[in-house]
Amino acid sequence: MEKPSWRRSLPDLGMVLLLVLFPHYVPLPFYSYALVCFLALLYYLRRSGESLRSLGLQRDGVRPGTVAVGLLSALVWVAFMRWVYGPLIAHFFTVPDYTEYDFIRGSVQRLAMTLVAAWVVGGFYEEVVFRGFIQSIFEKHLGGRRGAFWLSAVAASILFGLYHWQQGIFGVVAATLGGLYWSCVLRLLGRNLWRPILSHALYDTIALVLIYLGLFNR
Repeated sequence: MEKPSWRRSLPDLGMVLLLVLFPHYVPLPFYSYALVCFLALLYYLRRSGESLRSLGLQRDGVRPGTVAVGLLSALVWVAFMRWVYGPLIAHFFTVPDYTEYDFIRGSVQRLAMTLVAAWVVGGFYEEVVFRGFIQSIFEKHLGGRRGAFWLSAVAASILFGLYHWQQGIFGVVAATLGGLYWSCVLRLLGRNLWRPILSHALYDTIALVLIYLGLFNR
């Protein structure tokens, strides 16, 4: 794979920075930043002669097996976060209470609205942006270098972690690990972006329901 020229590298870098920084520095109400960024990404892909399909978003990619993989991998990640990551950091550090989504407790309506956002933004948008676009950009710029996918996965996952800086250092670490996990789902189970999308969305769904029930521990 030939590396893109510097003339392509600068616009690629600019697009990556826009997707990572815009949501934090141009705050828009209730996840509407995602619509702005997604439209910008579609425009950028079109100008580059690419599409969402070139990022791994297969038109016929959602099948019963895809859903099963998404659900199983989501449950695995829920188990890891609840019974490995959570207890481990609590053993070594004083972990503040996680309160970002406390507003959904006691309100089915707010839970439902947040679940919709989890599927549209957390699952679909974030996976298209990070595992789809940003990771593929890094991989493309590494050319045919050995291990390009995994180097790109690490870089994209670090950005994904920093993208969650509002959740504190433990949230950043958790998101970075989550990014690596969904990169593994993408790589090891066939490069169908719908698998990490469903896995991510289902994980968020389970976590939000646990928060609603008062059973969540980071």
